[in-house]
Amino acid sequence: MKIAILAVTKKGYKTAEKIKQSLPDSVIIDSPAGVRPALEHIWPRYDGIICIMAAGIVVRCISGLCHSKYSDPCVVVTDEHGAFCVSLLSGHIGGGNKLALKVASLCKGTAVITTASDLSGHTAVDLWSIENCLSIVNPERLAATSARLLNSGELNVYQDRTYGISFPSDFKLCKHSSQADVIISMTPDKESSLLHLVPRINYIGFGCRRGTNIEEFEQAVADIQEIKGVPLASIAGIASIDLKKDEPGLCEIAVLKKWPIRFFSKEALNSIQSPSISSKVFEKVGTWGVCEPAAMLAASNRGKQGHLIIGKMTWERITAAIAQKVH
Repeated sequence: MKIAILAVTKKGYKTAEKIKQSLPDSVIIDSPAGVRPALEHIWPRYDGIICIMAAGIVVRCISGLCHSKYSDPCVVVTDEHGAFCVSLLSGHIGGGNKLALKVASLCKGTAVITTASDLSGHTAVDLWSIENCLSIVNPERLAATSARLLNSGELNVYQDRTYGISFPSDFKLCKHSSQADVIISMTPDKESSLLHLVPRINYIGFGCRRGTNIEEFEQAVADIQEIKGVPLASIAGIASIDLKKDEPGLCEIAVLKKWPIRFFSKEALNSIQSPSISSKVFEKVGTWGVCEPAAMLAASNRGKQGHLIIGKMTWERITAAIAQKVH
């Protein structure tokens, strides 16, 4: 977690130095032009921001910067003595609550956590979804779903098949979707009045020619969704041969879609029996295939090889296959 620390007083800078010493990935940011310009600069560049100043200053300065709990950095505000550490923004998904607790511990202060689920002892639905590799299709339903949990004490959850998910005590499995507050399914429904979660259990294996650009990868990804019917919300990551570690287009699509990317050696790829083999590929890179075995290896789970659900697809300069994690 990359953390930026801002302070505006001499005492605040001393507290910033103390915090920095215990947070190895943190950096103190100077703000000679003011707090607002400094925040504008660091907002997209850091995962967390610690502001050692009055909360009112921070609220006014970040009011136009906030976009989504899924992309905004977490913000923690503390006084110059570190007596009170407030988790101000992105407490759950962004890690603000944990950071506030950490800063409070370092400064021997008190963490101020205001998220209702933490105070009530109930499960934080958004955080639980992320921890269990579930994509939230309609995040606008989160607030109402969380409120229902707080008011009734439990949520009814329907899953269209078993995904190997661990459910907390305040989540109750039901047999029919009509009884549910939350639906877990590989078929996303953005129009649903219920919170819809898609398990991220699919992995794309890619092969490509040298110099394949990101636009070509974007087209392949669009085709996978539109033609093959694979929801992008279900993609947990992508993979390829290690010879492609420096392939710009492949790396750029991973960053664009926020997909983890893994690279496998030719020995690892050759250890997988895949339906499609190519002597031409073997002559060039020393493996009988790339996209299928890469997808299957990426989807491996607890010694079980990923299940190939879509075999080799071919574009002008790209090949792709999709494997699913087996529980």
